[in-house]
Amino acid sequence: MKLTFATQNKHKFQEAKAVLGKYNIHVEQLNVEKVEDKEKSVHEIAKSAAEQFANRYKKPIMVDDTGIFFKAYSNFPGANPRLMFECLGYEGLLKLLAGKERHAYFLCCVGFCMPKKKPVVFEGKLEGNITLVPFNMEKDVMPYERIFVPKGATKTLSSMTREQKNDISHRAKAFEKLAAFLKKHQL
Repeated sequence: MKLTFATQNKHKFQEAKAVLGKYNIHVEQLNVEKVEDKEKSVHEIAKSAAEQFANRYKKPIMVDDTGIFFKAYSNFPGANPRLMFECLGYEGLLKLLAGKERHAYFLCCVGFCMPKKKPVVFEGKLEGNITLVPFNMEKDVMPYERIFVPKGATKTLSSMTREQKNDISHRAKAFEKLAAFLKKHQL
């Protein structure tokens, strides 16, 4: 089976290829930017974008939207992790957590839609903690991977191999649910 992943993020695309490849699903990238209403949830953004792209490009499409949520703050950074990182950087984000609860979680929503059908959304969650300092600044990873230690792990996501990360990540969990759905419905 072949699936089109609407994303401009090379890290997300590589993870999708690796995880879905285990299920004999070939992933091709559609390099487009999705419109993200900053007032909507991760779930709503993934659902809306999947439906929009499936109808525009007239083929089955999947879209990923991911947020990170700090327990110390309500819905922050939330569905806007890139914007918050661009505005605050590591210094600002870590300063906000000084003396506060450092528990956090990633929430990934993968929206899937076929043209002229209703979209479905699959969620994956990864619990963990935020570090005091960023790690592995020289590595080409997504920013929050440098400051996030998954629950039960002793190192940041950025310190793991891609294979180790793909075994536990929020995104992998969502993609695996999508793969099970596709198999069940023989799509």
